[in-house]
Amino acid sequence: MEENSIMKKRGLCLILASLMLLTSVACSETKENSDNKTDETTGAVSVDTTTESTETEEQLSDYDKRQLIPDNLPDVKYNGQEFRALTPKLNRSVDYRLEIVADELTGDACNDAVYNRNLDVENRFDVKISATDMDSPQNQVKTMATAGTNDYEIVSIYDYMSYVPISAKAVLNWKEIPNVDTTQIWFNQMANNNATINNRLYAICSDLSTTSLTLTYSTFFNVEIMNNYGYSSSDLYSLVKEGKWTFDKFSEIVSGIYEDKNGNGVKDKDDFFGYGYFIENAGDVWMAAFDAPIVSVSDEDIQVTIMNDKSVAILDKLTDFHTNNPGFFRYTTEAQEEENHFRNGLLAMAPMRFVSAYTTLREMEAQYSIIPYPKWDEAQENYYTNADDKFSLFVIPLSAYGNAEFIGTIFSALSAESYKKVYPEYYDTALKGKYSSEAETAEMVDIIVAGRNFDFSFQFGETYFVRMPYLIRDMLQNNKTNLSSEYKAKEKVVKKSIDQKLKPLYFD
Repeated sequence: MEENSIMKKRGLCLILASLMLLTSVACSETKENSDNKTDETTGAVSVDTTTESTETEEQLSDYDKRQLIPDNLPDVKYNGQEFRALTPKLNRSVDYRLEIVADELTGDACNDAVYNRNLDVENRFDVKISATDMDSPQNQVKTMATAGTNDYEIVSIYDYMSYVPISAKAVLNWKEIPNVDTTQIWFNQMANNNATINNRLYAICSDLSTTSLTLTYSTFFNVEIMNNYGYSSSDLYSLVKEGKWTFDKFSEIVSGIYEDKNGNGVKDKDDFFGYGYFIENAGDVWMAAFDAPIVSVSDEDIQVTIMNDKSVAILDKLTDFHTNNPGFFRYTTEAQEEENHFRNGLLAMAPMRFVSAYTTLREMEAQYSIIPYPKWDEAQENYYTNADDKFSLFVIPLSAYGNAEFIGTIFSALSAESYKKVYPEYYDTALKGKYSSEAETAEMVDIIVAGRNFDFSFQFGETYFVRMPYLIRDMLQNNKTNLSSEYKAKEKVVKKSIDQKLKPLYFD
């Protein structure tokens, strides 16, 4: 019974334990126990500080190293001023409000870390932090700009909904906000650099956004099932580390895994497959995984780059895989349907977000682990992925311009303390049970997180880019195979939208 319990939780903890080591999501020990922390794959923080302690930097845990990084924020009090945030409502088990506030101590380590983080910031600056959630907060930003009301200091919005307030010119430029140093480690360089054009950054990603990590996609696999088909977890890890985990190798493995589970002679959702998914969202990852940028941005220009020979080859190979691979099944009922089939043992592998480990797979009996999405070929240097386009970005409503210094200070403090206190809590929560028997899982997660690709196109994908970031997914869903034809049908509209609507937001 005890062994079953361990196996039941092992997969969750393998994911969580390593999730937090690299950048933003990890749960560490309380301060009293911080001397016991490990820094196996996280100790990359360089700290320039003077201390009377005889410990060298190498002897410090990752948690302690984090605490030594100064946030360089001013010593100021705000006399009880309220820092008000607006967030989306709970969506598919993702609690966006919890990124900002925890209403009470519950005994859950991560909830309590948020609660204590806020208490520390509130006491330090004499402020009150609050959060309200609502459907479509991006629309409220526009409403506030029109009405001139100052209801919130920051608003959290889905990445793919960024276009709503930005297009309405209803938000401030983070690059002009005092006390926001985007070079600090608690600001997501990958996301922010790709969205900064002509020194303008309208929607920012920091470690306050835990969803930028928990909604990251990777390849989950059932350890026992894969082993039964001749692929031990060690074999899969080796393929990744040797640079041989390519789409062709992945497709070859998938093709040999199928069982007519219900015996009706027809491939359907009740059968057992090597790999399967509901194409929405997970299907958007392939272009990132294959290092195929959708758009290119610089301080001089914004260009769509998806139409090239490599993209044509990608669509051809994906079409063949989705149509002809005997071990693949495309679910059609609901988003993230693959989570339930994987949990129920009907999939050997599946593309899922890290958050699945906290939710759908929490009670999974079988052991599972993860590896990256496969590369395009062995010549591709790194493994890449992206996050579900519903991860949160933060904007400052135009009507809050009079509070810029206050907003910059408190937002940066919350982001810094999230890096120092909240994410290490995720890390510790994962490690407390000591369920992991495969240390290489942590290495796999490091590889995945290091390769997150935040393409700017998703911020305007539904409008000015005319669904270009979703083009491959849309074509696979609709069984279309001529990329050139589909692109040409949109090319003029896209170029016109970029020149006449998007560029003025960044260059005028």
